[in-house]
Amino acid sequence: MAAVQQNFSKMISAQLRNKANEFLNSRKHANNLADILQMFQAETDNYTPLLLTVEVIFTELLRRGDLIEGIVPLKPADHSPEGEYKRWLRQCFEAAQTRALECIRRGRTSSRLQALVTACKLMQAEGKHPLEQSTGYYFPSIRLKNIFTVLLDSEISMSAPIARFQEFTEYRDVQQYGLKVLSTLAYRKSPTSIYMQNYLELLDRLLVCEITTEPKAKGKERDNDEKEEKLLCGTEDKAPFPYNPGVCRRYANRCWGFACQWPLCEDSRVHRRALLLLVERLMPLLARPHLATDMLCDSLDAGGPISMLALQGVLELVRRHNIDYPDMYDRLYAMFEPEMFATRYKKRLLHLADIFLSSTHLPEGLVAAFAKRLARLALLAAADDAAALLQLLHNLLLRHPALKRMICHEDSPAIMSNDPYVMEETCAGASRALGSSLWEVWALRRHAAPALAAAASAVFAAADPRAQPVALAPPDLAASFDAELKKRFKTIEMNFVRPGGLATPSGERVLQYWELMA
Repeated sequence: MAAVQQNFSKMISAQLRNKANEFLNSRKHANNLADILQMFQAETDNYTPLLLTVEVIFTELLRRGDLIEGIVPLKPADHSPEGEYKRWLRQCFEAAQTRALECIRRGRTSSRLQALVTACKLMQAEGKHPLEQSTGYYFPSIRLKNIFTVLLDSEISMSAPIARFQEFTEYRDVQQYGLKVLSTLAYRKSPTSIYMQNYLELLDRLLVCEITTEPKAKGKERDNDEKEEKLLCGTEDKAPFPYNPGVCRRYANRCWGFACQWPLCEDSRVHRRALLLLVERLMPLLARPHLATDMLCDSLDAGGPISMLALQGVLELVRRHNIDYPDMYDRLYAMFEPEMFATRYKKRLLHLADIFLSSTHLPEGLVAAFAKRLARLALLAAADDAAALLQLLHNLLLRHPALKRMICHEDSPAIMSNDPYVMEETCAGASRALGSSLWEVWALRRHAAPALAAAASAVFAAADPRAQPVALAPPDLAASFDAELKKRFKTIEMNFVRPGGLATPSGERVLQYWELMA
């Protein structure tokens, strides 16, 4: 069945290719274009051949200048056959744009992605060869607005088309005009959760290319100019595009300002997307980042992965904008629970905790509570997660030499039962960690995973004055297992008796219970 559909698709593609070549080579076949546009009304889920054909036809027509209609002020419109033909071509061009935008909403995923690419390619062709005669740089922003409207005003998630659109956001003109257009589409008082999600994803894609926040250095001015030359609608014979990072930052602030008025925290998925966008893209661009304090603090109290994402934004406010957050370390301490290993942001949490605990002026009892919590969680975590926890513990012992007295070289039942540490306590100061010891690390030295046992042994090496901090990178346990296997075994036996051929050896006990059929 799949082969039949593939052959049918190839046959349709060949017919469309012939129709397109006939139309481009001779005006006698002008009706071929109308027939191709009419085929968009067929009930199918694969519009890819039609979209590719339309893209080829109108890209060539724009390059030739067949769509340019000479309009002279105070002069009646040209009603000659040539003028009527050009007006008809422009109507077909508008119809092709509309058909491509409609296909973004329907059909299979590959067809929807091709519809988006076709719409962007037609926009690029129109920018390089405008419908009106122009000598300067031209960008058809109305086409980009129509694309954004389709991506946002959808009843389903547009994650796949928006992700595909990222290949066009690498162009500086698309980024600047895209932020400008998106800021005009954000004025909605009560958008749906799907609209908010599509909007945040689209804004995230527009900010993938870094927007500089400082004036260009003299030595890097040439490199920056080369990057800015990557334009979607730029041509060599026209004036260069006036890219302005300040304008991009202003439009990005406006887009986020409108989004902050929406109920972003009501839907967990939208909430996570908004926090990711804020902490990874927008924080360096915001003119007044302290206005995001309320959202970040409320998110930090939400718990779970939401708190882990908000932690990075709070760190940015504390380090760069002198924002004081009460009980910051108690909130961080409460995040280290066994549930953290089920989230995708656990590595982010360990990295941020390493930054928060990098100060050597923290109270000894606070750092001891974190060290004890890390050691206890290492007993419950998987081997790769436990190794990362022990690496963080190793760094804590190096920065705070007074905690080395917690290192214990015994894990007897008496020490375990008399441990004063309270694991259930969420306040670091009340956990009584200073009276405890790190017997968990000594127990992990005998772990079956060689990488984890080595990480536990490295914690004891923190007492050496020559020890250096380690990077928080989980080891490759699969490679460690293979290395250990090769070290212990030269060959691996698969049979008790070496086989002499394909036949089963005589006296095989399996034959007493099973009959082997050829």
